[in-house]
Amino acid sequence: MIKGLAVSPLIKGRNRKFLTIALTLVLVFGLLPLTRTQAVVTAPISKLSAALQQALNSTVSTVWSDPSRQRLRVLIQSNGPFSSSLNTAIIASGGTIVRQFTSINGVLADLPKNQVLTLAARSDVDRMSADHLAQMSASHLEVATGADKVRTSSGLDGSGVGIAILDSGIMASHSEFGILGNLLGLSRVTGKVDIASTNVNLAQYLLRLGLVTSLLDLLGLGNGDGYGHGSHVAGTAAGRNNGSGSYRGFNGIAPNANLIDVRVLNSRGVGQTSDVIAGIDWVIANRTARNIKVMNLSLGAASSETYLTDPLCRAVRRAVASGITVVCAGGNWGQTANGLEQYGSITSPGDDPSVITVGADNTHQTDGQSDDTVTYFSSRGPTRGNWIDSSNVKHYDNLLKPDLIAPGNRIVAAESRGSWLIYEYPQLHNSGSGLNAFMQLSGTSIASPTVAGAAALLLQKNPGLTPPLVKAILQYTAGQTASANLIQQGAGKLNIDGAVQLAGVLRTDLSTAISRNTIRVGDSMLRTGASMPTQRTTIAGQTFSWGGYIFAGGSHILAGQDLFRKYQSIYNPAIVWVRDRVTNNETPITNSALITPGVIGADVIAGSSSVFVSGIAMSGGITAGQGITLSEGITLSEGVVLGDGITLSEGVTLSEGIPAAEGITLSEGITLSEGITLSESLGLGEP
Repeated sequence: MIKGLAVSPLIKGRNRKFLTIALTLVLVFGLLPLTRTQAVVTAPISKLSAALQQALNSTVSTVWSDPSRQRLRVLIQSNGPFSSSLNTAIIASGGTIVRQFTSINGVLADLPKNQVLTLAARSDVDRMSADHLAQMSASHLEVATGADKVRTSSGLDGSGVGIAILDSGIMASHSEFGILGNLLGLSRVTGKVDIASTNVNLAQYLLRLGLVTSLLDLLGLGNGDGYGHGSHVAGTAAGRNNGSGSYRGFNGIAPNANLIDVRVLNSRGVGQTSDVIAGIDWVIANRTARNIKVMNLSLGAASSETYLTDPLCRAVRRAVASGITVVCAGGNWGQTANGLEQYGSITSPGDDPSVITVGADNTHQTDGQSDDTVTYFSSRGPTRGNWIDSSNVKHYDNLLKPDLIAPGNRIVAAESRGSWLIYEYPQLHNSGSGLNAFMQLSGTSIASPTVAGAAALLLQKNPGLTPPLVKAILQYTAGQTASANLIQQGAGKLNIDGAVQLAGVLRTDLSTAISRNTIRVGDSMLRTGASMPTQRTTIAGQTFSWGGYIFAGGSHILAGQDLFRKYQSIYNPAIVWVRDRVTNNETPITNSALITPGVIGADVIAGSSSVFVSGIAMSGGITAGQGITLSEGITLSEGVVLGDGITLSEGVTLSEGIPAAEGITLSEGITLSEGITLSESLGLGEP
């Protein structure tokens, strides 16, 4: 499930009904990852996700499970292309094909519950998963990230690059998205598709719960963002508002990029996994026509599935392989209800190794980076998707995530007119009105579009970058927080100025050469006459060193300038390397040269089984020569060493022991998931 609202115990009155409903949904879905399979898992039950297995014997009604009708809505993934024989079998079982996808080999089907195992037993069925709810995760920004420096020095503003925003919609008429100040009503929202309004099943389910969606939403009308989350996300990535006089303005990171509105969440900020996958399908199909280079997903699902079979993960991997840089919010589950730091809380699809997963950095409202910290709510790694083998042994993915952090606390951007968020929480309003209104939000869902905007600037500077290269550049140039470890901060804090410098010395034909197979491992990636830049950046008068390391496949830590001097096959967007498993477009490959001799393997600095080493220690160890040069990399242990008092989640969970009486009592200031962070005093985000 993807949630987006953090609440305070001070919220009362008419908000409590929605709160109770929302938290009930969290309990229904969010706790599913805690369920362990007791019996020996054999086919066909092993093909079912944990949530789907539980639903077979459950009487709980959900958006995808209706016990009264004894039917389930199931995402069915096939082995290879979806076949006519499987289509016939689904219909013969009494099922209905609701939607067919292109980013994954599969369909959304409405099935009789008693036919699920029969269909799972077919050899052409690979995986069957629940169609979970999907909800939003829910200037100073330019200076703190170095975006203002690249704007001044090179004029980069995202021009010509398309950023797809998969969210609750975009208020296209807002002044932040206008061309020449919204002259003649022209907007940089150059494409739009509304998938959320077609989900009648979800609308009926919410109606049964007493949560009525807007009639305009069902009719596909309204201002485009009745909830208000998507417009803020779009403004953070690419809003333009320069301000005047002493007024600083609320520019986004790439203020002249084109925005593509892919509405997958309704006017209450909810959708389903199938809606998001359908949105990804649309983006892939329209990437050339709309010049979509970047896709932002400030949302996440509470899935316990391994990234190998999770349908959202498979869909984003297909998008990356097609050349789209995918940026995802990591989640806002970094703290339990009783205040303990919670590890293992990254949501799907942020737990996929191919995407750029973003955590939230608290700048404390200063432009310099020396006082930055990881927000308490930002989800920590490692990833905890899992699979169960034939001996009933559970195997966890345990991948390094997030990939980096970016400002995600008290960020001001576009406010959608008449949105639900402002109606329910007027204190989120910052300034202005109508087409010039601005609101303030906190969360990894706001940090994510900051990185999406940064990716657009890199691609404007160097159109030849592939998605893995964009990720590697952002990680390698990142700054380090004072004490955060690798699964709190990833590779460090976003440094756009340094990233643009590194992108600028690389060849601009790399993506073409990779797609045409005319570049080999070890070939030069530098432009003729170019050399690696100095690995230091100054922001707001403070100079810091780059971290100088990257995560490869979430299970390898690599360093050294040869990462960018010479071509490494891990920069092919179709290749995914996790531990000793390498795939090319999902097909396992062997005997493939991955990286060149001379690249530094830094896993040894992190330790063979611990990922709690600080970023500063990692960077310092590389500088001190503590890594080892290698040709094929080394593998992090699948185990994770935990210190005393550390809480390790088995997926996205609520804390055990949350009391449920008339409503549900929450700790003060806790962030349940993506979205708004409200403190004890109904403030916005951390201090």
